Amino acid sequence: MPAILENQVWHVKKKLDFELMKKASSLFIGTHDFTTFRASSCEATSPIRDIILSELKKNNDEITYSVKSRSFLQHQVRSMVGTIKMIGENKWTLKDLKQALNSKDRQKCAPPAPARGLYLESVEY
Repeated sequence: MPAILENQVWHVKKKLDFELMKKASSLFIGTHDFTTFRASSCEATSPIRDIILSELKKNNDEITYSVKSRSFLQHQVRSMVGTIKMIGENKWTLKDLKQALNSKDRQKCAPPAPARGLYLESVEY
């Protein structure tokens, strides 16, 4: 557990398959119906979102995920990160991710990532 960054990062103790996680993150790129990845309380009128960037980078033991879109749904990014982590732990496959995305069913989503460690980097107008 990182002492200096405690409560500022998501510390995952299990070994993660980084290459598989990169493949998973790339599946989010493009226009999709993200019903599976939105909060049940989300009030957005449409679940359709266009992801223009979805990539993972690794520096030693630190993994950084960057995602860019015109807009996001409530808890969408947390759900996406939680799903990528499940794939990295080999608890989910890429096929599981595709099925969840296509199901448009919130019950098919992996547990969302905790809010700590997720940061809004910029807003462009």
